[in-house]
Amino acid sequence: MKSFKHKLLPFFILAALAGSTGCKKYIEETNLGAATDQLYYVTKQGFEDLARSNYPNLRYIVGMSSLHNLGTDTYSSLQTTDVNALNIYNASLNSSLADLDNYWKQLYFTIGGTNTTLYWSTQVQNIDATTLNARIGEAKALRAYCYYLLVETFGDVPLVLTRTVDVNTSFTRTPERDVYTQMIKDLNEAITALPTTTADQGRITRGFAQHLLSKVYLTRGYKSYGSGAADFTQAATLAENLITSGTYSLRPSFASMFDPSVTGFQINSEVIFSVQYSTNAATNQVFFLGKAGLPATAGSTAVAGTAVAGSAVQQYFLWDASTIAPIGRSTFYNRPNTATSATPDPYFYSLFDKVRDSRYQATVWNTLIAQASGVAKGNNFVAGDTVVYYPDVAFTAAQKAAKKYYVFNPDEYRTSPFSGNTRTFPLFKKFRDPNALFADYGGTRDTYVFRLGETYLLAAEAYLQAGNLGKALQYYNQLRTRAAKTGNNPLTGVAYATEMQATTLTLDDILDERARELAGEEFRWFELKRTGKLISRTLAYNDEAKASNTLKAFHLLRPIPQTQIDLNRGATIPQNPGY
Repeated sequence: MKSFKHKLLPFFILAALAGSTGCKKYIEETNLGAATDQLYYVTKQGFEDLARSNYPNLRYIVGMSSLHNLGTDTYSSLQTTDVNALNIYNASLNSSLADLDNYWKQLYFTIGGTNTTLYWSTQVQNIDATTLNARIGEAKALRAYCYYLLVETFGDVPLVLTRTVDVNTSFTRTPERDVYTQMIKDLNEAITALPTTTADQGRITRGFAQHLLSKVYLTRGYKSYGSGAADFTQAATLAENLITSGTYSLRPSFASMFDPSVTGFQINSEVIFSVQYSTNAATNQVFFLGKAGLPATAGSTAVAGTAVAGSAVQQYFLWDASTIAPIGRSTFYNRPNTATSATPDPYFYSLFDKVRDSRYQATVWNTLIAQASGVAKGNNFVAGDTVVYYPDVAFTAAQKAAKKYYVFNPDEYRTSPFSGNTRTFPLFKKFRDPNALFADYGGTRDTYVFRLGETYLLAAEAYLQAGNLGKALQYYNQLRTRAAKTGNNPLTGVAYATEMQATTLTLDDILDERARELAGEEFRWFELKRTGKLISRTLAYNDEAKASNTLKAFHLLRPIPQTQIDLNRGATIPQNPGY
């Protein structure tokens, strides 16, 4: 299958006027190619380049692990003494937070690109109707995705649906209800326009719009302005139709979607949409506001504008094992991003049935192996030796003392003998990238955004909320059948898959299952917010948030960035309550 790589192609800029003061000429710019948007975007090639340029914006958006995961039940900060505002909801979670400002800007920049694409779709010449409709569908679906992230993060937000050609400082906040109405309209029109499949792997297809529309209806169903059971039923129907469409299917093995030793593991029957990278660094640049380079980020030491190439997902959900000499700076375990990313907390690990569920071993390493000769814990190790072990069942003090290697029981994940007030825990191997050096970014693996495993959980949740427990259990148990280890439990003689089946189901069960199935893939904060569980579950299971005890109902919305309020001089954008 042909692979469609997300490259940001250059926009063609109108020639700037020469400026002068008195008789001295300071600058003179000439558009040597004589290319303008009016001349280029009306051609098929120009329009295709424009439509393609929307995709690289997603690399920065989906990589905001701190916004998506910190301050939840299953993820916290690496340092147990950290005061990260997104995790403990203290006074620093305010309108000046750089991460929120960057998120707002990048989402609206992407929306601007989709609006520009939709405008030129009415002007482009000599393009076949099938291709044109597909590009229109892509733009509308992507616009809806950006508005979903915006409205769930900030609540009422400006709804911009037309191409921006002049400076505008008079935006107002559109009510959530109306933004949802527009998202539903965009996605229904996208479903009609988009193809079921594409030869260019990585483009948005009909499945993207169907999956997202199911989530949009499901999310709206919980809201005061939503339609309740009618929204839940619509969400369930959309998810079920996608599951039974025959376009996608669950992989027989959960691990096969994440194991880089499996040939072509990222292009499989379960992936609905992914943000793409490749082994060619030239195609892997990360862009912010259309420029190669990153903005200033809270907690980061990177200089704003630093150009980076490649994914960073392989750096998330790790602690720094390189401080242990026999492991060292091994590319096998990748370099952790300990400054800004979320890390799994002890509650996350407690959610797995380690006897029956194959996803635990597919997600983490409970054994860390020496990559070279060295000394640790006062003992000599050679390559291949066990250096750190996390037993499923806690060792006694005597059992631990008998081992030359480090042993950490489940109740010891919040402490570390290696680097101060940090955690030690089974490292994520789910996103391991053997092509990435021991450095920041540089990852070559695609980032899954939507896959069918989540569609099953959307169906289960929607049917549960609609009052159809039988259907909810059907989709929930089908996913758990795939998750089960193969064979029979030697203690019972019963198949693991049979023992994994549930007969009762609650919303908390579904959230637990999402944590297991979609660890590091889902945007956990959004899922807890949607279901009304953010406050209760975070205060119950996130030790840092619990100790701070400052998470309140107003935190269900994040603050509007102060820069946006200040720049909007022609109208008023009120701040969210509580900030």
